[in-house]
Amino acid sequence: MSPAAEPAERRDLERLARARHVAPAYRGVDGRRRPAGDDALVGVLAALGEPVGSPADAAGALAERRRRLRRHPAPAVLVAWDGRLGPLPPALARHDPPLRLLLEGDDDGSPAGAQGDDDGSAARGPEGGGQLPHGVHRLVDEGARTRAVVLSAPSLAPSVRRRGGWGLFAPTYAVRDRRRRATGDLTALEGLGRLAAGRGAAQVATLPLLAEWSTADGAGPGQQPYAPLSRRWWNEGYLDLERLPELASREGAAALAAAQAALATLGSRRAGDGRGLADVAGAAAAARPALDVAAATLAAAGGRRRAAFEAYAAQRPELDRYARFRAAGEVAGPDLARWPARWQAGEVGAGELPAPAIARHRYAQFAMDDQLGDVAAGLRRVGCGLLLDLPVGCAAGGYDPWAHPAAFATGASVGAPPDAFFTKGQAWGFPPPHPDEERAAGYPMLRAVLAHHMAHATVLRVDHALGWARLWWVPTGLDPSQGAYVRYPTDELLAVACLEADRSGCALVGEDLGTVPPGLRPALRRHGVDRMRVAVFDLEGAPRRRLGPPGGTVAYVDTHDTATFAAFATGADVDQRARLGLGPSGEGAVEAKAARRALVDQVAARLVAAGRLDAGRWPDPGGLLGAVLDELGVSAADLVVVSVDDLLGELEPHNVPGTTSEHDNFARTLVSDLDELAADHHVGELLARLVAARRRVAGVERDPEG
Repeated sequence: MSPAAEPAERRDLERLARARHVAPAYRGVDGRRRPAGDDALVGVLAALGEPVGSPADAAGALAERRRRLRRHPAPAVLVAWDGRLGPLPPALARHDPPLRLLLEGDDDGSPAGAQGDDDGSAARGPEGGGQLPHGVHRLVDEGARTRAVVLSAPSLAPSVRRRGGWGLFAPTYAVRDRRRRATGDLTALEGLGRLAAGRGAAQVATLPLLAEWSTADGAGPGQQPYAPLSRRWWNEGYLDLERLPELASREGAAALAAAQAALATLGSRRAGDGRGLADVAGAAAAARPALDVAAATLAAAGGRRRAAFEAYAAQRPELDRYARFRAAGEVAGPDLARWPARWQAGEVGAGELPAPAIARHRYAQFAMDDQLGDVAAGLRRVGCGLLLDLPVGCAAGGYDPWAHPAAFATGASVGAPPDAFFTKGQAWGFPPPHPDEERAAGYPMLRAVLAHHMAHATVLRVDHALGWARLWWVPTGLDPSQGAYVRYPTDELLAVACLEADRSGCALVGEDLGTVPPGLRPALRRHGVDRMRVAVFDLEGAPRRRLGPPGGTVAYVDTHDTATFAAFATGADVDQRARLGLGPSGEGAVEAKAARRALVDQVAARLVAAGRLDAGRWPDPGGLLGAVLDELGVSAADLVVVSVDDLLGELEPHNVPGTTSEHDNFARTLVSDLDELAADHHVGELLARLVAARRRVAGVERDPEG
């Protein structure tokens, strides 16, 4: 750690930080003001591109920044909510000659709207009207240079609300059906959705389905759904090969049989308790020979299917580049640091790589998107939507940072400051999105990411939606607690989200857990983005208070990052954290478990008094879960989501944050397959109780508590 800066140097460092939207201090979850250290500010500013190596460099860097902006002012970004653009900034309104307003995509340069008025009044819409069409516009000067980006968006995202709605959650990799495939696929996800729809569910929710390296590339087994290669391309390991029409020929059938035999061997991987572990990376590797045959078959074919592929490729100009990136990984491995220098810099020629590998990855993306579309459409027909999950970032060695390096900062990781759950803070290893590059271009990457998911989702859960206001940057080499917050333009990011959501009809849920910045939750509410409520957190915070998530929220019993409900109720998670060195051990663990039992006893006593829990059903975790579902069910929450694991009384979590090889994260399969789940009487009772409670909210039945 460097010596503390002199007072004058610290003042200059803070001035430069504020100029770059880096917060010199923040308020922790305890409400206390916590200043960012000198090393943290220097590291974050350096990651943003400022020429600083110590606080002493801040004054010169600030002066240089001011000179640079005078010479080359960055384009302004303006938001036109509901198409209404307010007064232009004086520098734009007084521009001579007046600026022209162009709708993005106009190749002929013709104006999409009128010019800004000389007096600085609001820019008029097309044909002199008062509204701009929704979309991304540009104010350009006589040289067609962009002086401002205008985001015209609806002020409200589509609503989650379907009064009395509920959903069922399971990771796709974990779902097993009668085919006994070792790793769940899109057909298994569809089966879960149909099971849920048969009980009246409005949504089936799952974890991210995004691209990762396969074991054939040298990656390990399992999956990292919150550290994908890209947020814009799917994971081919979730394909159901039997649904591919290209494998219907004799050659295709032979390739399919070989792939199925290879997939069957993945079932030999076992957890410590002897249960199966899913391996999506292995499934992607096992599928490669069959996908080679399918890609070649499609290339040689004509007809409607080939036309659909060509249309898909035409709409995604980066498809070929992504396929080359993946093919390069097959040749040189998944560690980009070992790639040839030109490849690392993004210069990978198609002639340097095996053509069949490029063709396979192009085909695999088309097949995944097509199959996911079929699944989503089939579920919509039975009244159930897909609730998909968008991670906050992607792997540092992934496609997105490789293909678009200017859109990401280097030398820092996204994470979170210390809180009650992670007392040392967190660093997740994702490169932070650069707050300047994307906005100057009108957020093309964010829009593509959202559109990619919203093409199939009816609801999109945005992981760590706090990033719409600020992200915790941890400079390389510093502890996670030694970071600083970088602010992002909330209004602009919400405008992009509302624009894409409106185009697709997809509702939004923002995960607003952790150290939440002031103003974010009101902004989410103002624009129709539902917030998250997690029952186990509310019970820990106020065990004697009735669970009552309000309207404008999606209520979860727990999440993929928490203990399961049965583990929470029994204290099994306390034992596990002690074993993994993540919590108190020995006498401390005994005390922690006793405290948990006392807390859960308080919850149970309250539910007994409310008539929701039979006194004889406690300490049975299943009985307690039924009472909690009843209480959540009659709340005003727009949607109540329960996980299959909780219905089955599972003790083992899908993920233990803070662990790597110590725990089989994101790999465990469900203890029951879909047929067993459908026949499980206890599961049926729990769901019937939730359904009855939700019907009372919808007005079909009456809540006995009024």
